[in-house]
Amino acid sequence: MSIKGVLFALLGVAGLIAASAGPAAASQVLFDSSGFLKGQQSFVQSFDIDTPGTLTVTLSNITWPERLSNLNMILTTASGLLAPEMGEGTATFEVGKGSIFAHWFGTAQGPLNIGVYAMKIEFQPYDVVPVPLPTSLALLLSGLGLLAWQRRHRLEPASAMCSA
Repeated sequence: MSIKGVLFALLGVAGLIAASAGPAAASQVLFDSSGFLKGQQSFVQSFDIDTPGTLTVTLSNITWPERLSNLNMILTTASGLLAPEMGEGTATFEVGKGSIFAHWFGTAQGPLNIGVYAMKIEFQPYDVVPVPLPTSLALLLSGLGLLAWQRRHRLEPASAMCSA
């Protein structure tokens, strides 16, 4: 099969993939951190949400140097609790526009009385503006096609000199 045939086949396959690909809708990471907790401590972090959407919260109790004896969190707004207290794991919450406050607290144990937690909060708005991925793919493929075409023209003079 010639280079031209392979190029057209690849362009055709890429076109089919681009046609079947939907728009990408990525969530926004509001908070992603880990930290130490000594004795009994609590922490607060606030977020301003511009549009209604879904919060996904992941709270992890890290086993180093020892697990925390308890680790919990609550989400609040100015008007009260968003949901009941949650422990380790992942939970989703429907939120509206406004300020959201994440409160997490725990108790360390062991001889050092220290533990480590990790928390990640992601926000996915309801009215996500899609990213036009197929257009980007078409631009990439046209650039690759141009590079292949230029390579073919650079090879032609060398083969013509060898046959003379």
